[in-house]
Formats: sequence, structure tokens, C-alpha cells
Amino acid sequence: MIRVAFFFLSIVFPADAAYSQTDVDPAIDQLSWNEFYKLQWEDFQGKPAEYSLGDAATSVKIKAKPFLVKNRIKYDVVAVFSRKKSWARDRSASLLAHEQLHFDIAELYARKIRKKISELSDRGVNDIKVYNAAIQELLEESNAADQQYDLETLHGGMSKRQASWSKKVKDELAELKRYRKAKRVIGL
Repeated sequence: MIRVAFFFLSIVFPADAAYSQTDVDPAIDQLSWNEFYKLQWEDFQGKPAEYSLGDAATSVKIKAKPFLVKNRIKYDVVAVFSRKKSWARDRSASLLAHEQLHFDIAELYARKIRKKISELSDRGVNDIKVYNAAIQELLEESNAADQQYDLETLHGGMSKRQASWSKKVKDELAELKRYRKAKRVIGL
């Protein structure tokens, strides 16, 4: 019997420092990452808690849902942004770019997960525990990368380091272009 497990990475990142917006239904909460759509301040619809520090928080998840095709394990992996859980006090262009990169990092790790799943499948692995362990490792790596990003850029306040991270993530996304999701849906 094959056991199926679900993995969700839900991270909120506080910060201190080509579809148009009208193509996104404002009632949709979750936006899946899309190379043609960049976050807008209107996407940050949440309210900060009274004790919240910082100028913005971005809530992203990497969803990895397993399913079977002809008794072979497959996964649907997507990076999503929660409009209702993300919020902003400051609405500067530089802060928006910083928050967008959190979403881009989630997509980067979604691609790394898709690549790992493909490698395991190509090796004929059909044990859900092996897939789950590999996915969990990459989810933890993603969390660490996001924390490192905030530390190194001081939540986007250091423009040279922000630019360096932007280039790094853009380059890695390009390297993993093969593992982008074939169909992009703006809202889930």
C-alpha cells in the first residue's frame, strides 16, 4: 500500500525597509507564481497584528501534492502567495521588489523539488517515503535560504546585497527553467 503525504511550506517574511493587475480577480486569495506576473501592492490585502514589526510581510507556500499515475508516484508542486495573509505598511518600490524576491525564492525551491522528483522517478523510485524525505529536505533548505536573504539584505535595506540576491535567484531560476510548471494559473 502506498501512503500519500502532503507537504506545505508556509513562511511569513517580515521586512523593514505580463499580466496587468486588472487580470487578477481581487477575490482570489492565493496566486501561483507566474513569470509574467509581478506582485503589486494591491495583492497585500492582509492586516498586520498589533504586535507585528516591520513594514511588510509576505506569506508564501510551496505545495507538493502527490498523486498516482499507473501506479507511479507523481507530484503537483506549486509556489503560492497568500493575498489575505500578506500585508504592508510601507509601499515603496524597493520594498515591493524585496517581497517579490521572497516569492521568487519559493518558486526556485519549487523547481528544485520538481527536479528532485524527476530524478527519483527516472531512477525508478516508487517509495513515497523517499520522495517525502527529499521534499522535506528541500523545504527546510528553502526556509534557510529565505532567512539568509533577509539577514544579508537587512530586509531589503542594503541595495547592493539586494541586487546581488536578485541576480542570483534570477540566474538559478533560468538554470532550472526546464522544471517550471507547464501551465500557470494566476489564482488557485
